[in-house]
Amino acid sequence: MDTVRDAAHRGLLKLMLRLPSLRGELQRLWPNDPSFEALCEAYQDATATLERLVQRPGDGEDGLVEEYRGVCQALESDIVIRCRARMARPRPDRRS
Repeated sequence: MDTVRDAAHRGLLKLMLRLPSLRGELQRLWPNDPSFEALCEAYQDATATLERLVQRPGDGEDGLVEEYRGVCQALESDIVIRCRARMARPRPDRRS
């Protein structure tokens, strides 16, 4: 049976493919940020739904394709902002 963590991990892998310039930062966020894990899970759910809608559209679901594209783009934007904010923070000097 698929767990929430499995779904979140698949979302992380999709994000790493979609945002290759942020792969390292995505990998650093993954084990340390539960809210990031939730974003990855949401991304997995949204992209899986979008793929289903594109491959097998149902009656009356035409508008849903664009809606889910927007959801995926919004999640990607949120994640990019989170990664860039984390990268911009000064890192503590570990030489002491």
